[in-house]
Amino acid sequence: MATENKNDPKDKKDIKAKKRKGGPNFLKLGKYFLLVLILVGQGFLAYAIVDKYYPTVFAKMSEKSPSDYGTYQMEEMVVNPANTYGKRYLMVEISLELDDKDHVSLLDENMMKLKQEIIDALSSRNVDQLTRVAGREELRRELSGLINSSIGVRSVRNLYFTKYVMQ
Repeated sequence: MATENKNDPKDKKDIKAKKRKGGPNFLKLGKYFLLVLILVGQGFLAYAIVDKYYPTVFAKMSEKSPSDYGTYQMEEMVVNPANTYGKRYLMVEISLELDDKDHVSLLDENMMKLKQEIIDALSSRNVDQLTRVAGREELRRELSGLINSSIGVRSVRNLYFTKYVMQ
């Protein structure tokens, strides 16, 4: 008569295999449920934020029409980039789009200060920084902030290089 050995490794493997059959399906369903739960939560959060702030954002955006914006054309400026020893130059002309037409008078009052600060900012950059597109975009942001801080009002909406010649 053969006696069954309770410690038989083959029987333990069968028991573990039976237990594992239900595990992976539950984990797959759990992952999908968690993913759906996160997406639904983000959708609800986005809806709540938009629902709360939409009227104020819409009122702010429709407060001004394009005719309320001002424009300002600055004179042409010529600067020598850093480390060129006068052998290269940058000729630049800047146009500004302002939040309010009334801010044009602020620019006129501070024009000498603005020109000096713009020339300093342009001449502190080397040729590589001035010729790269990414460098030009960074320069636009820097000059917009520089002009806003010089006139004491956050007015510059856009800064355009209407002439940008590197020689």
